[in-house]
Amino acid sequence: MYIQLLSVHGLIRGDRVEMGRDADTGGQVRYVLELAKTLAEFPCVEQVDLFTRLIEDPSVDDSYRQPIEMLSENCRLVRVPFGPQEYLRKEKLWPHLDECAERIIEFTRGEDRQPDFVHGHYADAGYAARRIAREFGCPFLFTGHSLGIPKLDYLTSEGWSEDRADEVLHIRRRIAEEQACLDEAAGVVVSTRHERDQQYGGYALRDGLSVEVIPPGTDLERFFPYYAYETPGEEIDERCKQARHRMHHRLSRFLSNPDRPLLLALCRPDRRKNIQSLIKAYGESPALQAIANLAIFAGIREDIESMPENEQSVLTDILLLMDRYDLYGKLAIPKHHDSDFDVPELYRIAASSRGLFVNTAFIELFGLTAIEASATGLPFVVTENGGPQDIVANCRSGKLVDVNDQDALIDAMLELLTDSQQWSECSDSGINLVRQFYSWRTHCESYLSWIKLHLGIGHDPIEVREAIPITAREEAAVPQETEDAPNWSPAMKMLNDQLASAKALLITDIDGTLIGDDRSLQQLLRVIDDLQGEIVLGVASGRSPELVQEVLEKYGIDQVSLVIASVGSEILVGPNRELLVEWSHKINSGWEPSRLTGLLRELPWLELQTEPHTQRPFKVSYRLRDVENRQFIYQQLQAVLESSGLPFTLVVSHGNLVDVLPAQASKGQAIRFLLRGTQFPTQHLFTAGDSGNDLDMLCGEGGGIVVGNHAEEVKCLRDLEDARIYFSPVPCAGGILDGLRHFGVLDEAMIRSAAPRRA
Repeated sequence: MYIQLLSVHGLIRGDRVEMGRDADTGGQVRYVLELAKTLAEFPCVEQVDLFTRLIEDPSVDDSYRQPIEMLSENCRLVRVPFGPQEYLRKEKLWPHLDECAERIIEFTRGEDRQPDFVHGHYADAGYAARRIAREFGCPFLFTGHSLGIPKLDYLTSEGWSEDRADEVLHIRRRIAEEQACLDEAAGVVVSTRHERDQQYGGYALRDGLSVEVIPPGTDLERFFPYYAYETPGEEIDERCKQARHRMHHRLSRFLSNPDRPLLLALCRPDRRKNIQSLIKAYGESPALQAIANLAIFAGIREDIESMPENEQSVLTDILLLMDRYDLYGKLAIPKHHDSDFDVPELYRIAASSRGLFVNTAFIELFGLTAIEASATGLPFVVTENGGPQDIVANCRSGKLVDVNDQDALIDAMLELLTDSQQWSECSDSGINLVRQFYSWRTHCESYLSWIKLHLGIGHDPIEVREAIPITAREEAAVPQETEDAPNWSPAMKMLNDQLASAKALLITDIDGTLIGDDRSLQQLLRVIDDLQGEIVLGVASGRSPELVQEVLEKYGIDQVSLVIASVGSEILVGPNRELLVEWSHKINSGWEPSRLTGLLRELPWLELQTEPHTQRPFKVSYRLRDVENRQFIYQQLQAVLESSGLPFTLVVSHGNLVDVLPAQASKGQAIRFLLRGTQFPTQHLFTAGDSGNDLDMLCGEGGGIVVGNHAEEVKCLRDLEDARIYFSPVPCAGGILDGLRHFGVLDEAMIRSAAPRRA
């Protein structure tokens, strides 16, 4: 069995995992690493590849730019480049996920094997994994880890507006993609019953979807019991001993009486972790201060002022509370720790002092740290909200508490600290029962058994149904179901020959980009002619092939070598505009326009476009009647289409033009498909556009040129702060020339020498 796992954000490497370095490098990173390595140990698993993002950024370690890292003999961490080179937080990755999927598809084809299933972790990887699974016709599995609807509920309870959450976190896109993952997944893996019943409760789960509760494991070799140091003959890794000494030293710098029992908290500096409540409880309890120290490891930091606003705020609050309650000598707040060796030793140090692990988060989706603490013999006091309910039921290694009740929190800590018998019972139970319920071996046995029992391989072919009557030529373009896609056509081979000698491939939108200013258009065409094949020109338009040809003839544009028409749902190559049936074959799967249009027919503010050639075999086009309440309408439209359970792509342009396409169709995806059939280097691809249906090609591979007269919906690309996207102040074809100058394809002399071309 060949398994592909995807986890595309955060910092992932096989050792020295930087847990807590930022909000994106949390428990999910450890989860996917351990899952991948343990799955690879089973005889039925031939290969496991864990895919993540390749990062070339001086602010992070060079290990993150290594394309392949061997985790074991048949388990690889594969890093693929997508988006800009620098490290980005997960909210900035959305526009680059199509490129991510294409890179993984390209890698997989080079391996000459196909995955048996693809498992996406979190909404972003879920999006990419869906595309990969469709490409190879295999099942797609999903694990959300953290979900958008509960997060939005929390943010609104903290005073955020939904618009602010969307602006900062792209929360609407995240929620929509989570729902799309649930609509398409062959199965969903969750960690606890609470996660299944409460976290996913806000989403529509289709009948028959298998949502399996499989608790994750913990690395029992790392989290061995605290008393191993006292057991004669026990061999302990020298790195563990070094970490123990290092952590003792870091704690002793803060603590006046370091031998007291230690209350230990480990978490990211995030408001949802509610660290302040723990400090307030400790600060307002003379009894706790008299018998125990408090240590808080809130992520990894260098300079608080250089950290994100949320983390700055939490860390500043910790310092202010330390001062308010005069906890100097009693509260330790070290700046650094590593997850591989320091964290297990911190648990063991706290257990050796007969202390406690404390987690006062408002909600804990699973509670991995409580399991790690229990494995070492350190009892816990943790939030009652979420996954820890299962941990207490299984392991009996600590207490649940309402973290909003300060007295209850103080009482729970005092009870365990002062009742020696109860402390020992919790400690022993944790050591013994974690090994029964929470090993990665147990997790993977359940995981593989579930896959064998519940997942089918392959699906019946889905019949193509046209929503609108189409011409005989168009009907002939719809491919019949075949086992294999046809070989590349002669026209495609001709294009490949053209590209072999070209220095740049320019693919531009037509209306408002290539045309709109006759003088600059003629100048651009003259430059292309003067360079004699160094720039290959293609167009990508919402127009049908017939209307594209009509406008090219009208403006005397005869240099075009390829046409991407109908918002990316049709590709035509060569001088005779030969339809690329390979693309039609690819996007045909799952396309049921009659069902989609049936749902949209009753929407009063949506009207079908009736102009000639607007409706295509793989494109259904509408016009919005009400353009004042756009955001609400877009959300309603998305929700109605998602209710079908069918895959689709929704494109809105110029505020009121709506196109519904197959899930794999768009201008950007069409370009990526074309390039896969060539040897053309993607860094020499340049795209130009002005509206919403250009978005995914503008932020794909190569350089993107946004012309000066762009529509409102394109402004979001500025937020990416991506050096590969250039906003020209010049409109139309003049903006294309300016963009090619910006990217170094042209110089000023070339542009000035190109007098307007005569028709």
